[in-house]
Amino acid sequence: MRRTRLLPALALGAAVLSAGIPSAAQAPEPPASLVADQVTYDRESERLTASGNVEVLYQGRVLRADRIVYDQRADRIEAEGLLLTDAEGGVLIADSATMSPDLQNGLIESARLLIAGKMQLAAAEARREGGYDTLYRTVASTCTICAGDPTPTWAIRAERVIRDEPAQRIYFQNARFELFGVPIGWLPRASIPEPGVSRASGFLLPKFQSSSQIYGFGVKVPYYRTLGQSADMTITPFVTSSGARILEGQYRQRFASGGFNVAGSLAFDDGLSDEEDGIRGAVSAQGAFALPRGFTGDFDLNWASDDSYLGQFDYSDADRLTSTAAIHRTTLDEYISFGTVAFQALAGSEDVDAGTVPFAFPEVTYRRLYATPGLGGGTLGVDGESLGIIREEGQNMFRAGGGVDWTRDGNIGRGVMAEAVGSLDFAAYRAWDARDTGDTEDYARAVPTGSVELRWPWMKTTGSAQHVIEPIVQVIYSHAFGDTDVPNEDSQLVEFDDTNLFSLNRFPGTDRMETGFRANLGVSYTRQDPAGWSLGLTAGRVMRATKSDAQFYEGTGLAGKWSDYVAAVSLQFDWGLTLVNRSLFDDSLDFVRNEFALAYDGDRGSLRAAYVYLEEDDSNPFIGPQPKTSEIALDARYRFLPNWEVRGLWRYDAVEHSNLRAGAGISYGNECAEFDLSLQRRYTYTDNLPPSTSVAFGLKLSGFGDDGETNWPARVCMRGT
Repeated sequence: MRRTRLLPALALGAAVLSAGIPSAAQAPEPPASLVADQVTYDRESERLTASGNVEVLYQGRVLRADRIVYDQRADRIEAEGLLLTDAEGGVLIADSATMSPDLQNGLIESARLLIAGKMQLAAAEARREGGYDTLYRTVASTCTICAGDPTPTWAIRAERVIRDEPAQRIYFQNARFELFGVPIGWLPRASIPEPGVSRASGFLLPKFQSSSQIYGFGVKVPYYRTLGQSADMTITPFVTSSGARILEGQYRQRFASGGFNVAGSLAFDDGLSDEEDGIRGAVSAQGAFALPRGFTGDFDLNWASDDSYLGQFDYSDADRLTSTAAIHRTTLDEYISFGTVAFQALAGSEDVDAGTVPFAFPEVTYRRLYATPGLGGGTLGVDGESLGIIREEGQNMFRAGGGVDWTRDGNIGRGVMAEAVGSLDFAAYRAWDARDTGDTEDYARAVPTGSVELRWPWMKTTGSAQHVIEPIVQVIYSHAFGDTDVPNEDSQLVEFDDTNLFSLNRFPGTDRMETGFRANLGVSYTRQDPAGWSLGLTAGRVMRATKSDAQFYEGTGLAGKWSDYVAAVSLQFDWGLTLVNRSLFDDSLDFVRNEFALAYDGDRGSLRAAYVYLEEDDSNPFIGPQPKTSEIALDARYRFLPNWEVRGLWRYDAVEHSNLRAGAGISYGNECAEFDLSLQRRYTYTDNLPPSTSVAFGLKLSGFGDDGETNWPARVCMRGT
């Protein structure tokens, strides 16, 4: 084998220098290289011929060929059986080619072009001119093509294709789009970004969906537009057979300190009624920014023009929208937050008067921790907070308060762990009527609390498992001074379970504080098995010196001298299955509440199952009677073949013996495409939202731009194909 060093001014043509023939061109560029089994030079015709395993390396490009002829007079290369690769993963295969010495221009016969290892283009003829490839009678695809079954999952057949290498874009003329060899669309002109391009403007694939009782059949055609390096937008017309004309939009922008997203939709005509109801729509915005001095600002804002718009057009099933905005900072020993919260009631909240929906401002929280070696160790905490509630109707209020607490824990001997807590919480209130009648009421309250907690874990290790039993006793005393019947905004719904069995205050907020002398009693058991599973059990109840009927209503399970029993069971396997059950039952061992959850995540599927049981409760003085609830929910997916996946969901009301929601879907995917078909039925009825069936179809093509790695395996060619 003979190796020849070349000067790249003439690339392959400069090989004549190595053969001892003078050349008129001497360029100061790095040399190229030629490797071939045989190299000959004809002085009369000035033609250099390289044959047998020919390889040329030039500026990151590698040209391999069966035979290469360099015509010095014509200043061109003629190659047969060539393979040209570049540093970006591009590959060109052709039967024959006539090219310039720098491999940038030329005419190629029977060309096959591979871009970035993904996009394949096969053409009867191709021409290269200074970074542009023009291909004629071309088929383009990113799919695996098998010899015995050459029909790809999808393909674009075009009369002419132009690859703009500097702009990293591919243009099609007289293009026909095919799925599994069947033509489904035609465009006179189209363009797509090359593989590897992270952002490029253009139309995205359409989405089809339907609703049996509301808007009929609908189609969405998104258009994506880049706006510089840090911003983009998507505009999506949504047209339905009922006559709805909706424009959806999304705008995203990023800065060095953060970024935000804004999305929304505007219905110029909802197609549902002949009456003039005005323009309908919805908007949402999310963002987060780094602020000076270690602070962070974030917001999540949501609004809809009316209570049924989002549900009617399958945007959301929520019965309430929540908007938040806050500035906060978290360090090792300090937390500061200043924010606001707003709510909007939607369909499904017919019993809620919009005028009574609260707006919270300001919502301020501060907490600071101090080490206290002068007090024998422990940690001192200082709190401050305020909350304002504003309504159009009903009672408004403002609360300001704070507190101080000291905590110390340690081992007091024989493995007994002890924790002592002392705290003082105080708050002042002002309440007034939203109609501004001029009447105000002021309240003030202080609650000192002291508690001691003892834990005595017993551990035993056997040949098959590790066992831990831990009895827990927590004794607490607290008393409220001043006004106890203060306005209650954040403590209206109390839930008693194993997560707050050992809490000093089981109310969810601070408008109500648990008082009196009480003992929280419980025991936990944990088993860790080396086979890869663990079991956890917790049970307990609360004992009081006096009845707590004045604090807790009957349905909480905390009324009386003895509370109801709480119990929890958890079982976890390292192969992906987790089961959790939480129960609340009375002295007769009748269930008051039970919650079961199952989660499984595996290589081929996942499962989420839940069951909720709530006994009927008409004792809550704040939110009114709560009906008996018994609901089952299932959500599952299963990949029954490498490229096929099914999924389903189901919600059932066991009290009414009726379905709430059901759905199913099937997906097919491979290395270049994903097809998804879903069907969903909503059985419930609310104002302006009758039961309906929705169908949606989506198609995603991979290989355009930087779309990330597909979750599907590539098509497998069978032996002989």
